[in-house]
Amino acid sequence: MTEIDLVLQNGDETLATFVANSTDLTDTAWEVVNYNNGREAVVGLIAGTEISAYFGAEGDLTGNAGCNNYFTSFTAANGSIEIGMPGSTMRFCEQPAGIMEQESEYLAALQTAATYSIDGNMLQMRTAEDALAVMMVRKVVVDLPEPEPSVPTGQVNSPQGLNIRSGPGVNFPVIGFARDGDEGEIVGRSVDGQWWAVAVPTAPGGIGWASADFVIATNAENVPVIEVAPPVVIVPTAAPSPTPPPAPTATPTAEISFTADSTNINQGECTTLRWSVQNIQAVWVYPVGEQFERFPRTGQGSEQVCPTTTTTYEMRVQMRDGSVVFRQVTVNVAGVADPLAGTRWEVVNYNNGRDALVSPLLDTRLTMEFGTSGSLSGSSGCNTYTTSYQVSGSNITISPPGGTQMICETPEGVMAQESEFLATIAAASTFRIDGNTLEIRMANNQMAVVANRIP
Repeated sequence: MTEIDLVLQNGDETLATFVANSTDLTDTAWEVVNYNNGREAVVGLIAGTEISAYFGAEGDLTGNAGCNNYFTSFTAANGSIEIGMPGSTMRFCEQPAGIMEQESEYLAALQTAATYSIDGNMLQMRTAEDALAVMMVRKVVVDLPEPEPSVPTGQVNSPQGLNIRSGPGVNFPVIGFARDGDEGEIVGRSVDGQWWAVAVPTAPGGIGWASADFVIATNAENVPVIEVAPPVVIVPTAAPSPTPPPAPTATPTAEISFTADSTNINQGECTTLRWSVQNIQAVWVYPVGEQFERFPRTGQGSEQVCPTTTTTYEMRVQMRDGSVVFRQVTVNVAGVADPLAGTRWEVVNYNNGRDALVSPLLDTRLTMEFGTSGSLSGSSGCNTYTTSYQVSGSNITISPPGGTQMICETPEGVMAQESEFLATIAAASTFRIDGNTLEIRMANNQMAVVANRIP
């Protein structure tokens, strides 16, 4: 442990360890937010494009410039930096308009860097004349737990590393970054098979998504298909140009307002954020947890937002004296009720894993009791079992069950039945309730369980 570590403890138990961000560029990953276009202007990226940079441990600098992958070398020490002549792949991208010019301008700006500074998660590189060359924000390296033996696994196969996203597509936000060679457990796939779902305990829902083009998958042929709703789309409304105030005779008082048309909505509904600020230097409006630098705003404006879960939005205002003040608005989203919560079922048929739907043995009971907080328990014929489950629409995921350790000799076959039943419910993918009948199916649409409601 270094002297800049922060350790949270409860008695002798270590709860968490935090390490301060290093000012060393070695083995760090970044995302470009602004660059000097060579015409005395610092500009943002074209909408829908991303530029990345990875400073390797061997003095190598690689990344994606928007269309092509690039590679070069760097040396950095004591705030000075020298970047070699970049090389790149030779693709030509037609869309969006201007992407090839942006790529050329960024690579030229990168080579002009002479000094650098890191302030928290912000990296600035400047020219020898102290003009801003490139501004970047740090990518968060995700913690991929070491996979258990024999589980489906994936290994990152990309020298530039790989973005981990909140959903299966480049239109989903980046939640982290995995280095080349990192390995993790694959827990599912996208409907089109182009994305792998990987176990990321720190991500919402415990899942992140990686492009299958840059992952070497092993033993992943039978992972379930996971359906994901499209990402929340924030549609900005053009803000009116503010009316210049008359020249003040004294220092004007700042005016700050941040509201939402409705702070309580149902899933699938939208609301509008509205803000108005005057006599300040700058303003940003963004969902809490996002990097504020990506969301600069004008003094007056509005945005329609359609969050799928309760979300807090923050307005950051930089005052004329350099101080910063914040305002927050929380939009509460009422979720769709879980139809399984609080229900009990007795299994009448289950899939024995040999393409056969069979009934429980005489004098045995197979039951499923869904708790109100995501728990699932019941009888597996001989032992009782417990596990957890999650539902999203008609999709269901059941974690591998655990249970008591009894051995029952009668009736004959009861232990084999127990193993088959527990394996079957762990393969659940979708469910349907028809009156007092519950049907659960696997990812290949085979029936897994048929059960009757217990009053």
